Amino acid sequence: MNKYMFFDIDGTLLDGGKFIPPSTIEAIHSARKKGNKAFICSGRSLSMLPKPVLDIGFDGIVCGGGTYISVGDKIIKQHALSVNELSRITEWFLKKPVGCFFEGDDYIYTLPLSHYRYPDRLGAFLKILSAPKKVFDPDHLEEIHAAKFSGMILPEYWDFVLEMAEDIKDFMRLVIHNEPNEAIHEKYMKECHTEAPREGDNSGDGFVEFLPQGTSKAIGIKELSHTEGFDLTDAYCFGDSENDREMMEEIPNSICMGNGLPQIKEIASYVTSDLLDDGIMNAMKHYDLM
Repeated sequence: MNKYMFFDIDGTLLDGGKFIPPSTIEAIHSARKKGNKAFICSGRSLSMLPKPVLDIGFDGIVCGGGTYISVGDKIIKQHALSVNELSRITEWFLKKPVGCFFEGDDYIYTLPLSHYRYPDRLGAFLKILSAPKKVFDPDHLEEIHAAKFSGMILPEYWDFVLEMAEDIKDFMRLVIHNEPNEAIHEKYMKECHTEAPREGDNSGDGFVEFLPQGTSKAIGIKELSHTEGFDLTDAYCFGDSENDREMMEEIPNSICMGNGLPQIKEIASYVTSDLLDDGIMNAMKHYDLM
């Protein structure tokens, strides 16, 4: 019986947004040769999937937190926010210079960078993401094709973001990756000689994403199980962070990386070694997937 493997990207396949251990590539290739199926399962939207990750070779993709699903060249699901939904969100974007942006299949959509509190810092962050960028016009929201949005949040805007989340909770849900830390942020701003974040710096900013209600990585895997005809007992998910929580709780065979968050390790079926310590390969050997 074929097994179905679902891999988060950041902190699971990819270290620091750059490096994929050779053992990870070898393990995935070996598992596929054995007849098992490998899928990307990421919170990143399609436009943000890094080429080095795609080049590993996968049987399909669950991305955008379950808003996009494909098998080979066949698209199974492709959610998009309506113009009315985009309008309600954009109204909040325009109230304050909070660092939020829409994530689409083809582009990351932002307001002009001059709108944001620290344009250089947001611009530097967006360069890290593997996606073309497009400035959107609030008067022409029909030109946006996006299913979700994310944000790098300064401490001063945290309450504002929570207020926004409450207002749009009828169609979007908030996933908090990390809350801003005011003390760390103030220290960073005093010591930093440039507004653009330096590699490895902890600037104290928070990071959030907003997903459509009724979507998640776990729901995406379940939807794929129906179309592909496999049982969830034959599914294996690999992750490390808070946006992996639902799939860790709902998929029977859940693997947390050794570098993962403590609270995610607690709910995983198995905790493997760190990403850089052959974590993927060791987990796949443990489950006889390769």
